[in-house]
Amino acid sequence: MAPRKTSKPTPPADPKARLAEAALGRLAKTGWHDLTLAAVAKAARVPLAEMRTLCGSKPALFGLILSHIAEQVTARYVPEPGTAHDRIFEVAMCWFDVLVPHRKAVASLHAGLKRDPLTLLAARDAIASTASWLLTLAEADTGPALPLRALGFAAAIGHAVPAWLDDGPDLTKTMASLDTDLRRGETVLDRMRPRDKD
Repeated sequence: MAPRKTSKPTPPADPKARLAEAALGRLAKTGWHDLTLAAVAKAARVPLAEMRTLCGSKPALFGLILSHIAEQVTARYVPEPGTAHDRIFEVAMCWFDVLVPHRKAVASLHAGLKRDPLTLLAARDAIASTASWLLTLAEADTGPALPLRALGFAAAIGHAVPAWLDDGPDLTKTMASLDTDLRRGETVLDRMRPRDKD
């Protein structure tokens, strides 16, 4: 009997999703600084003129990747009862679950962005928007200082990336990093809340 042929996965119909997937595929083979928009557009089969409209810069491409991952987290995350801390923690862990097939790309992106603070600055709105949506998934998007909390959440996830890249199957290091940073952020925000006067 002849071996069955395995079909290749059908590329996403949405050009933004194709660009994000293509960027992650390229990043698994090359560094962030060597990545070109033209190479990503070619891999995604998206004309450069269309790519200019969808994401005409590398910071915009980074934002597109974040949005793409967030969409997958949205599809996968199943809300469970618990405290706000528990739900935020679970959403963050779901984020890393979605990243598993892209470990090499994440390592490449993380190494590149450590030496490219201007891209992070230019992409700050996309970073904050993604983190804010993750808080919405966790049903933790209430109360004051939401933009500050979103940025703190994004920082906690970013800080956990090296631990995740070096972690074992039990993800002990990742969970410890997230839990520590989330609790530290909760403590800071609690101190900022106005106290009732006697």
